[in-house]
Amino acid sequence: MSSTSPTPRTPAPSLERPVVSVGMPAYNAAQTIRGSIDCLLSQTLRNLELIISDNASTDGTWDIIDEYARKDPRIIAIRQRDNIGANGNYSAVFSKARGRYFKWASSNDWCAPQFLERCAAHLDEHPETVLVSPRTRLFEGALDRFTDYERDVSFEQADPVDRFVAVGTLLALNNVLNGVARTEVLARTRLIEHYVGADTVLIGHLALLGKISLLDERYFYRRMDQQTATQLMSAEALARHHYPTRTRRSLFSAWRRVGGSLHAAVSSGLSTTDALRALRWVLRTTYWSAGELRRDVADAIAYSVRR
Repeated sequence: MSSTSPTPRTPAPSLERPVVSVGMPAYNAAQTIRGSIDCLLSQTLRNLELIISDNASTDGTWDIIDEYARKDPRIIAIRQRDNIGANGNYSAVFSKARGRYFKWASSNDWCAPQFLERCAAHLDEHPETVLVSPRTRLFEGALDRFTDYERDVSFEQADPVDRFVAVGTLLALNNVLNGVARTEVLARTRLIEHYVGADTVLIGHLALLGKISLLDERYFYRRMDQQTATQLMSAEALARHHYPTRTRRSLFSAWRRVGGSLHAAVSSGLSTTDALRALRWVLRTTYWSAGELRRDVADAIAYSVRR
């Protein structure tokens, strides 16, 4: 059975509540994690906690995390005894968060020093906003060799179902997942469940709960290579990323995605009329995904036969 155990050398958290909790899921990130940690510890917003969960890495990732945790009391270090999958590790870091706001941070990416301060200030000033992120730059290799990503988008329509539909039609790279959200609102969701596309379902759920804003500044630098970017991974590598061990939990991924969207539509406190509108949209996208749903059934049958 998987479990977590904070390193005993991690200092007890301060009694003062952090403004922002940053959750960093990590797996075999020894080549990149130092830069990702350093940029967060150097933020202009100092009142933060950094929760890092090593997902049973097989390289030197844990040693690096442990080294940083010894030096900075803002770091909470967790070591998974077994690999619980990328999505499970994302949820694991959120479970330890104490901050008013929460940000997921990859162990491969880089954030400009003003990232947290500007996002937290925007949330302070806009109570209707549940998530805010800056614009993105994509890089591979050296940080200074970047390209500006032009498809970041906000979802600030007054109508929650319009925002929900816009997420489903406009969201390409899910850079907004790396923004700063209200912790209490994230807690109303199922976070990132164990299926492909769960991150997009989460953004759709948040869009039903409030507005999603975009800052004009390019404070987020996202690494894009086959080792770190899921959109560039092979189908086999993507499956291992989500399901390190082939079990029944890996079956019916597309069906689970539909179920996640249905849950978002009915659990967001919408009026009956709006809930029905959201459900109609989910059913329409389910029809468009008929091929994936059929493949899920065939895959489940094949899995049962092999067993």
